[in-house]
Amino acid sequence: MLPKVANHLIHHTSRAVIAVQNQTGHTLRNVLQLQSSSGPSTAVTGWGSSVSGGSAHSGPGPSKFHTSARLHSTPSGAPLSTSQVRERVEKLSAFRAPSTQRPQSVLADASSDASQLVRSGFGTYATLINTLTDRDFENYEAVRRAEARLRRRRRAAIHENVEEEEKRIASLRGDSHFASAFALFQTAAVNPNSKFPLHIYNKLLRSCAIHSNADAARAVYAHLEKRADISPDAQTFISLIATYASSKDVKGAEGIFQKFKDASRLDRVQWSFDAIRGDASSLAVQYRQRASQMAVWNEMLAAYFRCGQPTDALSLLEQMMDTTSGDVIKATDIPPPSSATFTCAITGFCQLGDVSTALSWFERMLQQQDSASLDPYEPTQLPRRPDQATWTAMFDALADEGMVAELNRLFVHWLEVAPQDGTAVLSDHRDTVLAANLRFMDSRADLDNAKALELLDFLSGHVLPWDTNNVHFTFQRETSRVLCTRLVLQYWTRGHAEQAIDLAERIASRQLEILQYDQSLETFESSKTQGRIDGTRRFVTDLVHGILSGDAHASLAHLLRLSALLTDVGALHSTAFSEACLSTYALQRNTALTLTTREWEGLLDVVLTADADSTASLNTLVDDFLQHSVDITQFSDSAKGQLVRSLSGSDSNSVRLLAQLGEPFASRYAELQSVQQSPSLASAHSFETPSAWDETPATPLTPVSQVSGRIDSAHSHLIGEFFPGGNRTAVLNAFERFKDGAEKGIYPRSIVVARLISALGRLGETEKIQELYHTAQTVLAALENPKQWQQSGWFLVEDHMVIGLAHAGDVDAAHVHRQRILQQGGVPSADAYGALILNVKDTTDDTSNAMALYQESQTYGVVPNIFMYNTVISKLAKARKADYALHLFQDMKARNVQPTSVTYGAVIAACCRVGDAASAELLFQEMTSEPTFKPRVPPYNTMMQLYTHTKPDRERVLHYYNALRAANVQPTAHTYKLLIDAYGCIEPIDLPAMQQVFDDLVADRNVAVQGTHWAALINAWGCVQKDLDQAVAIFDSIATHPTTNPRGPPMPDAVVYEAMINTLVTLRRMDLVPAYIDRLRASGVHMTAYIANLLIKGYASVGNIERSREIFESLQDPQEGVAAPHNHAPHQNKPQTASSVPADAPVYREPSTWEAMVRAELGNGQRDRAVVLLQRLQARMFPPAVYQRISGIMLDESVAPWSATSTDAPAPAPAASSPSFA
Repeated sequence: MLPKVANHLIHHTSRAVIAVQNQTGHTLRNVLQLQSSSGPSTAVTGWGSSVSGGSAHSGPGPSKFHTSARLHSTPSGAPLSTSQVRERVEKLSAFRAPSTQRPQSVLADASSDASQLVRSGFGTYATLINTLTDRDFENYEAVRRAEARLRRRRRAAIHENVEEEEKRIASLRGDSHFASAFALFQTAAVNPNSKFPLHIYNKLLRSCAIHSNADAARAVYAHLEKRADISPDAQTFISLIATYASSKDVKGAEGIFQKFKDASRLDRVQWSFDAIRGDASSLAVQYRQRASQMAVWNEMLAAYFRCGQPTDALSLLEQMMDTTSGDVIKATDIPPPSSATFTCAITGFCQLGDVSTALSWFERMLQQQDSASLDPYEPTQLPRRPDQATWTAMFDALADEGMVAELNRLFVHWLEVAPQDGTAVLSDHRDTVLAANLRFMDSRADLDNAKALELLDFLSGHVLPWDTNNVHFTFQRETSRVLCTRLVLQYWTRGHAEQAIDLAERIASRQLEILQYDQSLETFESSKTQGRIDGTRRFVTDLVHGILSGDAHASLAHLLRLSALLTDVGALHSTAFSEACLSTYALQRNTALTLTTREWEGLLDVVLTADADSTASLNTLVDDFLQHSVDITQFSDSAKGQLVRSLSGSDSNSVRLLAQLGEPFASRYAELQSVQQSPSLASAHSFETPSAWDETPATPLTPVSQVSGRIDSAHSHLIGEFFPGGNRTAVLNAFERFKDGAEKGIYPRSIVVARLISALGRLGETEKIQELYHTAQTVLAALENPKQWQQSGWFLVEDHMVIGLAHAGDVDAAHVHRQRILQQGGVPSADAYGALILNVKDTTDDTSNAMALYQESQTYGVVPNIFMYNTVISKLAKARKADYALHLFQDMKARNVQPTSVTYGAVIAACCRVGDAASAELLFQEMTSEPTFKPRVPPYNTMMQLYTHTKPDRERVLHYYNALRAANVQPTAHTYKLLIDAYGCIEPIDLPAMQQVFDDLVADRNVAVQGTHWAALINAWGCVQKDLDQAVAIFDSIATHPTTNPRGPPMPDAVVYEAMINTLVTLRRMDLVPAYIDRLRASGVHMTAYIANLLIKGYASVGNIERSREIFESLQDPQEGVAAPHNHAPHQNKPQTASSVPADAPVYREPSTWEAMVRAELGNGQRDRAVVLLQRLQARMFPPAVYQRISGIMLDESVAPWSATSTDAPAPAPAASSPSFA
């Protein structure tokens, strides 16, 4: 039985690996179920030995494990060997991001133990169990954090997204990692010689505690107890006690506690546990022993509380307080208590619901003289003042019990003692107090108004932080923002409107001050700042909505103060708010209006920003200006300019009203009329509003025509309709709308302008980008109050200029804007860096240049997003830097950035380029198993290419082709090319199947036949089959083939000529080459460096080194640092178009051209000439890796420009003529 189980586990471990990577246990359970399968099995000579004989599959099982079910029937592959299984499991362990909670020393111990176990055959099991239990613990921690987040949201009465969060928690709890890990452990434990390191036992026991599985814990501990070569540590007993406590089995917990004391007496305990394992102070043996004993006793104390036995818990605590042991204790001594002990006691009472007793204990601790120790395991016979954890537990309990008076009293006390106690009142604690009090007020509709006002004043005066140094309480936090909104609305609904708006203005002002303070301390980071800005705007807009939705009537003065607040934070006036203001104004205008100048100005702003036609309202307002003798000269310059512009285009009544306003408006209006009658004048500077743009961080690319305007909410929505995902028509329509509005002095918000800039960049509309950027300065100039909105808008526009210009291909201009951002203390966004990295191309070292940008972004603290990760990983993949690509892949997972199909495609390509098939397969399986996986053709083609060219295996090529078709993915031109190569180049050659693939390609209306397909056929017949006649016949048939478009690009193209010449070089028929070169020229096809490389090699192979030199010297070098142009065919999946490269254009050397020439000289015994070539190469300043690769040829004594076994063709005839490339 056992060998059979072992064999099946070894054979299917790759499937189990996928279960681990998918973070589910279903597949692994299916693997383990193979224990009961029937049929012939493979013999195993020992646990973990290699596999020999038998069939690849045995017994029934899930069909997804049967790899032989392919569209193209091929022989079954041999089962995986033990070394292959271990390799895949180790790759899995490398791919998986380690838990952030796991101490580094544990990781080190685990790796060393596992490496020793590999030799004994248990390393695979240890690695899988380690990975599964780590993931189980991470799920537990994620659930714990999510539940805490849900509790905070419920306290704050936030009900949005609760259902989604609950589903996520249920999904995490539904994962069966522990079941899979324990099944593996049981399978391995059947063998009497099975041994695991202690950390594997502890991790299994930790999962037992998480799942309250006492039976599994007993099995794991029993296996450990049988080991005479290993002793449990304190963590072992902590997990065991926690397991029984979570099952409410107090007797079981007491039994384990007794086992711990017995083992201590027998010196059978290792003094360590998770909390101190990575602590530098744990190097002291005495400290480790004392802390370990305290931790086990504390766990037993907590277990009594969890089992509802507080009397026994207090009895245990009394034993600890009465102990006579000091700092140095023996293994048999009762340890003294520590601050963690008293935290356990208070938390225990709170868990039992006995909050009054917990509060009594807590207040006794407050009376103590000594502050809490920073070390939770520092012994103390008497309680100390509460530490951070104790304060948090007490606050949560009081809030949940609704004990508001006690909570408020303790909060005030904590504010006083926090500095001297070394504790901190955090945003979560303030949120807890706010939520509890607001819930209390909501539930007490009968609360006395004076008492309610006193409570509200307490919350606004003491609980809300007003110092700017406390930068944590910001409106990036949804709970803080919602609670502040509810607090202001409590004032409003209870009839204290003035206090409500005063508080709202004060809260918004503090958020702006924090923004300024934060920017003065650290580098400006646009995404972080934008989050705080959006939160502040959301606070004001939600508050306004709440006020308008309530029963209490808002006076005109209150509405105008709210309007000013909206303007201050840069939020738009909603239609409902504008209508409410205008309706209230219409009702109150016949009464004695006593408005301040600022309020009159605010009313003007409301009228001008209303979505409806404002002419009538504006005329009425101007009448009131005159009637109430409003001193409009005290208005801000912006308001004056808006008034003049708004009246200038209105009816004759508006003209008459404007004339009555006196100077300077009468003169300004006369000037405006003059300008309108004389279009040749440059601009209307005389009635332009003074702007603070001159103080902005940098100047725009082009001079700005200083024309003032206003930002309109409806116009912003109209233009912004293209975002997100707008097509070309939508984007261009948005631009036309922008231009139409700009002519009238109406502009959208800066975020809309910025998005339109980047969208136009993706369309390549550089002229429109510059026009939009030029006009955007007016939008920024309109953001005068507060100043930081203007600064934020400037950074936003500059950032999108980087994105737009980079995507448009004007990378140099994009870097100009990048430098502006950096020079003004800002940092480009992840999207900006991603766009720059994506468009690093056509240089001799694209990867180094791209990585320099990436390193710069990390220096400035930019958090990469998925777009930025994808672009960097793709660059690394093309440069064969698989290790770095995998490092970034794990980094993005650690940052909780979900990989996409593009990400997987890039990292799979990186592994394939270096021939790491095991890693590529695991990543591919992980990708396809993701719930959000959307099949795309590149990863399938990449895997097919790996097994076609790098590690030839036609069975695997067909496997991935069938997977592509099963996923309903349309094959591309490259897919067909790879299939042709698979049948035509991989032994055993199958020429009929190759021809069938070509026929299928011809019949596929979605894919055009390209030069690469003809080249693949020629290569198969000419270079592989050595059949020159058939290769020539295929070449000659191309021009007249039905798939060749006579009006399209020349065919055969350069790729086909390259394949044909390669055939001639391989068969050493250089006598035929000149004729094909002549045909190439005559057909208008441009020569490439790769054809020249073959000619250099071919002529050198027949001893005509002088001709090779002539060809090499006839080529040109590209500009330093720039990649050689005109040598690469269009992208494989794009339809071919007429070539834009003239046939007589220069041919530029590639690095491979230098390599071919060096090989040619060395092959002909001309080492000195090869050295001279290397000196010339070095002077060209190629990347070091390129030079090292080519110079490394000098170390190879067997260098020759041709393969000794490449052909047995007869010697060629003398060439009649020689081609020239000059």
